[in-house]
Amino acid sequence: MYLNLSSEMNRSKGIIMIMVLWVIAILSIIVLEFSYSMRTEINISKNYKDELQYYTMAQGGIERAILELIYKHDLNIQNFRRTLTKEEVSEDQREWITDGRPYHVEYKNGSCEIRVTSEAGKLNINRISENSLRKIIGNLGLEGEIRDIIVDSILDWRDSDDFYRLNGAENDYYQSLKEPYRCKNGNLDSVEELLLIRGVTPEIFYGGVKKEGEEGAEQIGLKDIFSIYSMGEQIDVNSASRLVLRYFLGIPDEVAEKIFKVREEKLIENQRDLFLRVPEIVPFFKDIGRFIVYRSNLPYYTIEVRAKNKELRAARGLKVIVKIDKNEKNGYKILQWIDAFI
Repeated sequence: MYLNLSSEMNRSKGIIMIMVLWVIAILSIIVLEFSYSMRTEINISKNYKDELQYYTMAQGGIERAILELIYKHDLNIQNFRRTLTKEEVSEDQREWITDGRPYHVEYKNGSCEIRVTSEAGKLNINRISENSLRKIIGNLGLEGEIRDIIVDSILDWRDSDDFYRLNGAENDYYQSLKEPYRCKNGNLDSVEELLLIRGVTPEIFYGGVKKEGEEGAEQIGLKDIFSIYSMGEQIDVNSASRLVLRYFLGIPDEVAEKIFKVREEKLIENQRDLFLRVPEIVPFFKDIGRFIVYRSNLPYYTIEVRAKNKELRAARGLKVIVKIDKNEKNGYKILQWIDAFI
């Protein structure tokens, strides 16, 4: 009897021990899960805070660029700047050059890289002629049938009829796609619309095409050349990027680089000023002179901003197309806002 009672007590203690162990295990899992959830919540909150901070920094970069552009279109400020010598103007007071070169704004916890590109330095995709379009696509390294498909398809997209060119595309082509849509038969409403056109791949649009022998060379895409806000087939020599100068005007790399450098000191005022400061362009000017303008007042600009922290471990981008217009309440109007530009 005594042995049975002792055995029963030992069995009960064993069961209780097992139950205690199970309770401890379950509580440990709950605690670990709670700790993991709290850590996840903390990380989410921190990431949200960082994201909001970078976004605010990027917005600040946009506002700074717009302010510089408003100054650029203010005649009183421009006339005052012309009276100053180079020595009288500090580095941060100089007029921003709108050819896509980077400017930097420093913050306590990070910085912004700002690039402002005047649409006057690009070509109007809705107005450019077939010959110029074919020349540019060819200069990008696209030849033969690929070039002809892109050129003819862009022209077919713009025109108002349903007759397609030899290598072009109209509704029958676009309606046969896996996700069909209709041919525009009208002007493009944004340069990104080129991605809908037959033959235009993301590599061609964004800049992934490399010419033979140009490994590691700076790349250019259709987005860097064309705009819907620019003048037509003329580019402002003060705003066109080095690559646009090369691929549209067809001038040598060293001449494009010389133009890019001399306008850092002072914008080019006219043809005489261009010849004086960049004499290397004179032999080419007979063929390209009609495509060049100087100090255009076109009020359309693309602003690209990348905000990043001090450790360069995170970044946030914004892209805006803006029109500077003194008749607007704030002196400008946002035409396009891209919120996830990296």
